[in-house]
Amino acid sequence: MSHGPVRTRPLKVAWLATYPVQQLAPALALARRPDGAHPSSWIVNLSRALAQRDDVELHLITLSQYVPASQTVAQGMITFHVIRSAVPFTHRGYPPWWQWDVLTGFRADRRRLRRVLAQIEPDLVHGHGTEGPYALAAAQSGRPAVVSMQGIIAEIGRLHPVFRYRRVAGLEAAAVRQARFFTCRTAYDTGFVRTLNPTARIFTIHEAVNPVFFSSDKPSAGAPMLLFVGSLVPWKGLDLLVEALAMVRRACPDVSLRVVGTGSDAAQKHYRQLIEQRGLAQAVEFLGFQPAAEIARLHREAQIFVLPSQNDNSPNALAEAMVSGLPVIATRVGGIPSMVEDGTTGLLVPWGDPQALAAKILWLLQQPAERQRLAANARRVACERHLPENVACATIVAYKEVLQQERTHEYFGNSHRS
Repeated sequence: MSHGPVRTRPLKVAWLATYPVQQLAPALALARRPDGAHPSSWIVNLSRALAQRDDVELHLITLSQYVPASQTVAQGMITFHVIRSAVPFTHRGYPPWWQWDVLTGFRADRRRLRRVLAQIEPDLVHGHGTEGPYALAAAQSGRPAVVSMQGIIAEIGRLHPVFRYRRVAGLEAAAVRQARFFTCRTAYDTGFVRTLNPTARIFTIHEAVNPVFFSSDKPSAGAPMLLFVGSLVPWKGLDLLVEALAMVRRACPDVSLRVVGTGSDAAQKHYRQLIEQRGLAQAVEFLGFQPAAEIARLHREAQIFVLPSQNDNSPNALAEAMVSGLPVIATRVGGIPSMVEDGTTGLLVPWGDPQALAAKILWLLQQPAERQRLAANARRVACERHLPENVACATIVAYKEVLQQERTHEYFGNSHRS
């Protein structure tokens, strides 16, 4: 007698990832509100897409300095495990002059993560990003594990050789060498993994973009405006864009620039001084952090999105602009050529050449038909590539292959030993 198909239990997955814990309030008690915390939108978007499925049980484990004590919060179909990690007796992270967490290789944080994993007993562990303890903790968890590459710390450290990046680059290398399975987004991070771990199994899985950017609203016609979205750190290239803007305004004096993003007080002071020196005080507006809906609105108002990075793997802001159907100009560095096909889905320029950047901006401002063509092509490619449901599906396929290969590896390993 048939009782119908057998229903298997959902796959239990534990993510180790940075998460904007302020989004969990008021269910999560906060000791203080995060100041300038990264929104980690690709983590939020993909976790929400996975939560819509009935074949996965997701546990997201994140470290936070903003909570008075470690807490577990269920929100929808995701269980969040927020682990307190801060300077003792404070609600602050380690300052630049005392980077004890980095110096010790995040040993205490990795121990905290392992304790929670032991309680959850997941089928698979997924560590997101090599800039902290998550990737290495996943690789050393003793469970089937996947490591997602985000930025490549070794390359950032090469360009900006400060203590933190040099130290974390060594931990990044250890994680890449020890893990067996990876998700990469571009030829750039794939090549980096292959160099350190030639036998790794790599899945190409792109970042999931917030659904708000998939609106079909057309950009509005108005005064020419450029848009920059990114952290105010040296390798994002805002200096280069300011220099290029000064050149563009000689031929197009009404063009302006809006800057979305946060940075240190020193960084903001530097950029404001540079803008004053170039006579651009009335042409550049700093908007600070903005939520996704506001950035989507700015996409509709802007004529061009510009990202002149010195180093980037797969900038989320670039993906969002392409999904929105905003023409993009970016530098030919890192993984950006894997995202933008020059002359087809956007324009690429060499890094460090403000004249070349200015020429491309001015040309594209003067070519509305080209803007429309590039935007349409970018939107068509990016909407399929970054749709959260598509990314979630590819992620589950990767998880199932990892578990199958791990079972095969364990079977043959045991057979060989016997």
